[in-house]
Amino acid sequence: MKATTSTLALSLFTLFASCVSLSAQAQDSNQPPPVLVQIDEAREQAISQLTWVPGTVLSVIDANLASEVDGRITWMADVGDVVKAGEPLVKVDDTRLSITRNQNASNIARWQSQVELFTKRLARYKNLQASQNTSRGELEEVEADLENAKQELAQAKLDLEFTEYQIAQSSIRAPFTALVVERLQSPGEYTGVGQTLLRVVNPDSVEVQVRAPLNVLPYIANGMSVSVHNNVNQVEESIRAIVPVGNSTSRMMELRIAINPGDFPIGSAVRVALPSSDTHDGVTIPRDALVLRKSGTFIYQLNENNEAEQVKVTTGVGMGDRIEVFGDVNPKRSVVVRGAERLRAGQKVRYNNERESLTAKN
Repeated sequence: MKATTSTLALSLFTLFASCVSLSAQAQDSNQPPPVLVQIDEAREQAISQLTWVPGTVLSVIDANLASEVDGRITWMADVGDVVKAGEPLVKVDDTRLSITRNQNASNIARWQSQVELFTKRLARYKNLQASQNTSRGELEEVEADLENAKQELAQAKLDLEFTEYQIAQSSIRAPFTALVVERLQSPGEYTGVGQTLLRVVNPDSVEVQVRAPLNVLPYIANGMSVSVHNNVNQVEESIRAIVPVGNSTSRMMELRIAINPGDFPIGSAVRVALPSSDTHDGVTIPRDALVLRKSGTFIYQLNENNEAEQVKVTTGVGMGDRIEVFGDVNPKRSVVVRGAERLRAGQKVRYNNERESLTAKN
């Protein structure tokens, strides 16, 4: 009888344990799955007030090219062509110069023969002078003729050198890697010396020209990194030059910011963030991490168990796409920047830092 009672008790205990286990599993299965979010870092950094100023992307070299010779244009690079340094951009007819070069060569040959003739004549007159068969004046006259022939020969060689230089210049070559922006003359037209033919820029050397208020001058320096952006791109680049001279009317000065080729099209408008106050240390987060509610502003940070913790914050100075926050923010923990609107405190999350992947799944 006792054995039967023990067996029944054991069976009841096993049944109770199974029920508890099933109940726990049911409760786990009722838990919502982790929410997919995108995270970023809370960052301790130096913070200052920013002033956004407009800028224009320029080529460091923007040149109007002219011809050193006159003549009819036989060929010209098209607008939009990129021509390497040393390659031709324009060709001018050099027929007249080729004829002049032949004339120069002929003059050289003529005066070379004169120099040889007077050299021989001078040798004879020196022999006659030694035997006193000619006067001193006749000898000096031959010497003068020889010297004049030498000078004429030297001039003829210079004329040939100059003509060859002009022939070389009849092909206007790119002084640097040149993007043809504008044709100011066309093939078939006659061009004169110094007349502008093309406008070209160097696409490999670009910078941003900025007109900035004078009140930012105490807070900027050469080499300082600043944010440059337009509607589609944002980069961090350094200030190359500061021209600390203001215009008497606008009270604006000029800055030049070096950028990489391809960051922005030449001639495009950009905005540049310049510091306009003293810096202080603080914590910043991406602006997208802020969750605005009637009860206030807060963010979600992840703990070591990938659970979302709600942190109430107040905002301070904006720093481009980041903003200063005050509150119980742990700069060593990640913040949720996408998907925070549907989170609850203590909820499990899974994250993917690729914005494109998250956007596709949402």
